[in-house]
Amino acid sequence: MPDNLYKRGTIWWGRIQVRGRDVRRSLRTTSLGEARKRLDEMKRQAEHVAWSGDERHTYKAAVVKWSVEYLPGSVKPKTAKRYLVSVKALDPVFGDLFVDQIDRKTVAKFVSGRIKQTVTNATIRRDLSALSSILGACLAWGWVDANPAKEYDRGVIKEKRDPITLPTDEEIEAIIAASPPMLGRLWMLLWQTGMREEEAAGLEWSQVSLPDRRIILTRTKTSRPRAVPLDDSAVGTVAGTPRRLKSNWVFWHHEGERYAEPASAFGAIRRRVNRERKKEKTAEIRFRAHDLRHRFAVDYLRKGGNIYDLQQILGHTSIKTTEMYLAYLTPEETINSKHGVGTKTGTATAV
Repeated sequence: MPDNLYKRGTIWWGRIQVRGRDVRRSLRTTSLGEARKRLDEMKRQAEHVAWSGDERHTYKAAVVKWSVEYLPGSVKPKTAKRYLVSVKALDPVFGDLFVDQIDRKTVAKFVSGRIKQTVTNATIRRDLSALSSILGACLAWGWVDANPAKEYDRGVIKEKRDPITLPTDEEIEAIIAASPPMLGRLWMLLWQTGMREEEAAGLEWSQVSLPDRRIILTRTKTSRPRAVPLDDSAVGTVAGTPRRLKSNWVFWHHEGERYAEPASAFGAIRRRVNRERKKEKTAEIRFRAHDLRHRFAVDYLRKGGNIYDLQQILGHTSIKTTEMYLAYLTPEETINSKHGVGTKTGTATAV
């Protein structure tokens, strides 16, 4: 047994010399083989300090510092919450490493492991974004010289979109009829404007201009304000929505609170509707609240709306995202959508 390995109780400890000073440290293992590996790492760290004069920093120390100093102001609260979920997934691969040990190979190992766990590509990409954020902070602190998570080619894990389910008029009306009146109006506005459910749930009266027939969204997924035009039916939906004194939310419940989880509320209503439809031997409803946005987009183009206007209305950063709706059009409708021929529900305007 090496002189620099010894036991205290059942735990192995290591002993090395750093700049003439005797350093002893628990290796936190009862396995001799693992103790030898950790002692070797302990020696490498000591050599690094002796050579560079800088102490190495562990991944776990980086996560703690990042979560306190860097994360809160660098991303939106929802994104920060998702990143913290990713940190748990990152820990098994990176938790015992120093940040300077994280390279392309360790990042690739993490991705391969997540793929074997049958995790979705979207989740893996979010995990990599979290890791990139951590290493980006380390780069700013001078702890590392590169960010291999940022450099990783994400083209090999392209994000797969959920298949679009276009709801029928009957299915939408069934959901609205089963919903509390205020929620029913929220679903209706999603269908009429293509807004995201969180955008509608967070809509305030100060953002609505009925004379101008538009809604100005200031809190969006891309953080870019945009104007959403209102046709006659959408104007009617908004104008007919009762207001609550001392509450600026357009869609509210109880004492004027906004709906915090509209997608969850939609799912609960759909399950309730499907239980009744099962009794009546009617086909169950499968669409999500977000599919009302897809239905609006396809209807807009089928009526002759211009795809570039639609891009602005929906708030897509890239026209390629909007072009997915062309798959639901006839060849003639596709040609018209590129030239804006026909009746449109409204025209996007810059904010």
